Amino acid sequence: MEHIRTASQILKVLMTDGKLTRTSHKDLFISYISELEVEEILGTMAEELEAEVKRVNNTLYLIPSEDNELLGFKHRDTREWLGSSARQADAFLAYYIAAVILNLFYGGKNRDPKQREFLSLLHVVEEMDRRPGEVLQKKEAAKELDQKISMNFEICAQVWDIKKGHEENSRITTKMGFLLRVVKLLQMEGLLRISEDEKEVRTTEKLDDLMLHYYLNEERVQEIQKIFREEDYAENQ
Repeated sequence: MEHIRTASQILKVLMTDGKLTRTSHKDLFISYISELEVEEILGTMAEELEAEVKRVNNTLYLIPSEDNELLGFKHRDTREWLGSSARQADAFLAYYIAAVILNLFYGGKNRDPKQREFLSLLHVVEEMDRRPGEVLQKKEAAKELDQKISMNFEICAQVWDIKKGHEENSRITTKMGFLLRVVKLLQMEGLLRISEDEKEVRTTEKLDDLMLHYYLNEERVQEIQKIFREEDYAENQ
């Protein structure tokens, strides 16, 4: 019974704070790493929630599965965050921008794939201008890529292209405003830190841990790099 109570306490912290560290909850962390029953019970609880517990050094994370509707994000959540006028296409564009940001940070091919410590938001806008602009010029190649990886690059490109220039305001009708909404959502999830002047972003320890020790295993790295290689190929056809 005590093991169930301890596992439940750990799960509560994970669902509330998104992580549990040795520093913040020493007794719970020690119980998890030293008592097999606690680890097994917590693992079963997480499985029932369609998630898993991942330990990275002295931190525990609760990671939802891709289709998790309880702990994960739904299109409706993303649209509500972007604003009352946001459409489903805006949500897909937000996901694509997040993927581009992650690729810019972690697109390296060596043992440590992290390429930079900070990222200029203007650089992200320029990268977004380049990719969708070329997609719109190479529609047939883009459609072939869409069918391969189930992502509508053409719609993302169209939604981005009709947004206004680089005006620095919070409206999602501008490129910079839309980008800021996306990075603030990632900041709310504890993944990015935005500078005070809102001109650059840095990764958090949580994002580094999850990307370097979980999401970017060899198979996922190859899959992500393949998508961006194929997108570049489609743009150049």
